[in-house]
Amino acid sequence: MNATVKLAAFINQRNCMPFQWGKNDCCLLVADWVRFATGQDVAADFRGKYRSENGAFKQLFKRGLNDVQSVFKDRLNPEIPIAYARRGDCALVEFNGELVGGIVTVNAVVCVGEYGLVTKPMSYVKAVYPLEPRNV
Repeated sequence: MNATVKLAAFINQRNCMPFQWGKNDCCLLVADWVRFATGQDVAADFRGKYRSENGAFKQLFKRGLNDVQSVFKDRLNPEIPIAYARRGDCALVEFNGELVGGIVTVNAVVCVGEYGLVTKPMSYVKAVYPLEPRNV
């Protein structure tokens, strides 16, 4: 299955799944996508360890991390310029006044909203972390 087909399947699977801490939050959306696409579980040590925002931050602090951006820098491939973003890359997105995780699609990015995935324009993207390592 090629990356485009995998991405469509993943988005279809998660499209109507509501936000839930520890199950379907912004970091786990990205981590689940990375695992689905590559087989690598970048959140193995976080899974099942929290069920609230407070619990999520406790888990971050235990690992010397303090926000979504620090998680991405620690767990994902090195950041690339936004102009080089491709479908399936992971993104740090400004959403409702905070930075959250998202997945780049066609000229847009999807993030977890209250009732399922929401699509935002690429102008909301503040950083891109490629799904597969690459030089630009």
